[in-house]
Amino acid sequence: MRKILVIISIFLIVVSAVVTAYVLFNYDKDLVDLNSIKTDSKYENVTYDKAENVFDEGVVGILEIEKIGLKATVKEGTTNNILKEYIGHIENTASYDGNIGLAAHNRGNKYSYFARINELEEGDILIYTTKFYTRKYVVDKIAVVFEDDWGLLRPSEENKLTLITCIANKKNQRLCLQATQLT
Repeated sequence: MRKILVIISIFLIVVSAVVTAYVLFNYDKDLVDLNSIKTDSKYENVTYDKAENVFDEGVVGILEIEKIGLKATVKEGTTNNILKEYIGHIENTASYDGNIGLAAHNRGNKYSYFARINELEEGDILIYTTKFYTRKYVVDKIAVVFEDDWGLLRPSEENKLTLITCIANKKNQRLCLQATQLT
């Protein structure tokens, strides 16, 4: 019995050490410099015109960003199945008025819609169409945040559009762009 307890204790120590090492060496404690984020060379000139002008079957909108040649359908949710084919509307964010959160892949996927959002700058225009309206938004904030920092998705009295995608080789960091509706 004592031998089994010793083996279990050693096993738990080894597992604890592996988990600790993984966390220490795989978790980026410092945010990446915004200027160091580059478009993956496979996507440098990629454009998407894949919007379906039908608002049914979970389709909630169409996002257009002329500067990077993007026009794509937004579906409700951020599951892997949705993000394979669409931009996803982040659950628990506004659907029409307030702060609308959208997420998409930026590489390694058939449709990496946000592959070029790092090319956007403050002042660039985004157009978001729903079955109720078409609104223009101007980019006014670009930030790198940790994956558990949801501050830019907080509800807002202003109409905002917040785009979020991952950052290559920084699995715990996200690139976020926020735009405010033009009046």
